[in-house]
This record gives sequence, C-alpha cells and structure tokens, in this order.
Amino acid sequence: MLELKNVTKEFSSNKAVEDLSFKVEKGKIFGLIGRNGAGKSTTFRMILNIIEPTNGEILYNNKKINQEVLDKFGYLPEEGSLIPSYTVLELCEYYGALKLMDIGEIREKLVKWLQKFNIEEYLNKKVKDLSKGNRQKIQFIVSNLHNPEFLILDEPFSGLDPISVEELKKCIVELKKEGKTIIFSSHRMDHVEELCDNIVILEKGKTVIKGDLKNIRDTYEINGKTGNSLNDIFIHAVGESEVSQ
Repeated sequence: MLELKNVTKEFSSNKAVEDLSFKVEKGKIFGLIGRNGAGKSTTFRMILNIIEPTNGEILYNNKKINQEVLDKFGYLPEEGSLIPSYTVLELCEYYGALKLMDIGEIREKLVKWLQKFNIEEYLNKKVKDLSKGNRQKIQFIVSNLHNPEFLILDEPFSGLDPISVEELKKCIVELKKEGKTIIFSSHRMDHVEELCDNIVILEKGKTVIKGDLKNIRDTYEINGKTGNSLNDIFIHAVGESEVSQ
C-alpha cells in the first residue's frame, strides 16, 4: 500500500502540491486527475524520490521509500525517457540491467511483451525510427520489464491510436488481475472511469475531490442530480478544463 500523509511541495513561493493525503491499496487502480499544472507529475516525482516533499510523509507498506523499495516500482513518465539511438533490444537490455536482470530474462520478457502488442518486428529497430505511439508502447514495456509490483503511469495513453489504447487498457486490467498496484494520470475521464477504483482530483495542488469512484458518482450532485459522468463532475468541481471524453 502506498500512503501520502499531508504532503506539500513548495518551489520558491509556489506550492505545487499542498497538504495532499491519499492511499493506494494493493491490487487497486488509482487515478490522479487534474488539468495541466495541477501537481500530478510533481506528486509522482515525490513518490519516486526524484524530489523531496517540503512537508509530509510518503510511505510504501508503512516504510519510507528507499532504493530497495524503488526496485519494486515501474514508472512511465509523461515526457518519456527513451534513448533515441538505441534499438529496442539495446534499450531494454540497458534498463533491465539497471534492475539487475540477466540478459536471458530481459530478452525473454521483451519478446513476450512485443508479441502482446503485435510489434515483434521492432526488436532491432532504433527508437528514433518509431512512431510516437510505438515509442509509448516501448516505454510501457520498459516500465514493466522487471515485473514491478507497483506501477506509476503518467499519461500512459498519450499518442496512442484508439486500437492501441484498447490494447494498453487490456494490459493494465491484466496487471491488476495479477495483483499489481497501479496509479495513473490521464486527461481522458472515460479511461479513468473505466479503469479506476479510487481517484483524487487536484486543482492547483489542492485536493478537490477524493474517494471511491463509484461512491463519488452516486453522491456528487450537479443541479440536484447524482449519477453524473466523471467528466461532468470534474468540470463542475474545477471549472472549464482541457479534459475530454
């Protein structure tokens, strides 16, 4: 279980995240939602120890997150972290070695993932020669290659065509069935609504809404009515947004 307790992150006089608290239970999919600049990526970077909170505490299974814990995490960053001059195989061998995987295991798992996405022919293709959507698939494979128990996916569907989105959603559901814990951000409320058990909606670093998604939909009123879509709830809670259905 991941737990954030009253986490705040300040940059100079700006509070990117303010007094943020939530839990991500084992085997659940959690949605961190907000428009650009709401504090989502900053939150992910604090969870990963890339930056430190100004105040508050972040725990995984009741322990502070250190390198041993981070080895159990997989991370797909919004901006990508692929090396353009590497082939897909070279890239995965590099990142797999960082997770202390042996070459045989890396290649075996990589081939299985490429087959899952029907892109086996990209094994020896350079990253720079891939489309944006296929680079995103490779980024997802890299984040899962070492079989992490906890996944952080920052805008995982970015750049994907509708068929590829469905393939990735299917993979995420399968990972949940395997007992993986997943937290992800997305500008697509329909994806969040379809996949997530619990959510937090952020606006300018502050929590606007959080809790069980079904309960939120059943109880949140707009013009006296409940049962609204998450997109409508989001817009009502934070105002006009870039979020789309």
